Amino acid sequence: MRVFILGATGAIGQSITLELIAHGHEIVALARSDTSEAKLVAKNISVIRGDLRAPVEWCKIIHDVDAIIHVAGTFSDDEGDVDHHLVSVLIAEAKRAEQKIRFIYTGGCWLFGETGDEIADETSEFDPLSAFYWVVENSRLVFEAPCFETMMIHPAMVYDRDGGTMSRFLSSARQAGRVEVWGSLKTRWPVVHSEDNAQAYRLVLEHGQAGQSYCVAAETGVWVGDMAAVIGQRFGLTTTPWVRDVFDVVREHGEWAFGPTLDQQIRGEKIMRTLGWPPKFTNILTEIG
Repeated sequence: MRVFILGATGAIGQSITLELIAHGHEIVALARSDTSEAKLVAKNISVIRGDLRAPVEWCKIIHDVDAIIHVAGTFSDDEGDVDHHLVSVLIAEAKRAEQKIRFIYTGGCWLFGETGDEIADETSEFDPLSAFYWVVENSRLVFEAPCFETMMIHPAMVYDRDGGTMSRFLSSARQAGRVEVWGSLKTRWPVVHSEDNAQAYRLVLEHGQAGQSYCVAAETGVWVGDMAAVIGQRFGLTTTPWVRDVFDVVREHGEWAFGPTLDQQIRGEKIMRTLGWPPKFTNILTEIG
């Protein structure tokens, strides 16, 4: 397929792009900056220059692709409004297309809120943080658009040994000599390795059923305290983790910072069963150690 990726140079998008190329898909990617364009060109990826805030200027590219994967964000206070405008413009343009376009919209585990000892899946009701309620509203627009064959993916906390959701643990270990944890060590994260997550996006692109959502989690819930301890051992630290108060973190970083403090469990059984997704990385404590 010829696939247009929004967010191809981001933490999640890079792995998805490489996975699709490795399996014969042709990629077209949006790039806002010279730096992003250079990264993409170096991988022989076709580039469309443009900004998420001005989709009218580049949206006609969707007439030349079979699918769109949306993993982009502005990470700004008006991110929801920017995304709403983006989605609305894409829908209006897609109505002029000769055939339906496959569209993968990205949600996330934080849309399910705190689950505690319950394990959420695609049948669970959303209970999003206020900072992310717009994701629910905007995804509904895409699902209801008859011009798209829409599927939604909810990645767990995406990691790799040297980045992703491990970034804060790693940087604090290197720079401060202790692992910084937000909220509590008694918090669980559903997790998925970036390579496994990328494979899940490919399988949904190739075989996913329109109108369906897929939770992508290789491990339903891993204790943050255990992850922090492994990172500490990796760096030879003798200090205990620095557990920061939730509200201090939110005051510093904004409401999105409630996300990593949620005690969550998410299962990825549906995508394993229906699309044959086989995660390779099933023990984060081994991978990050």
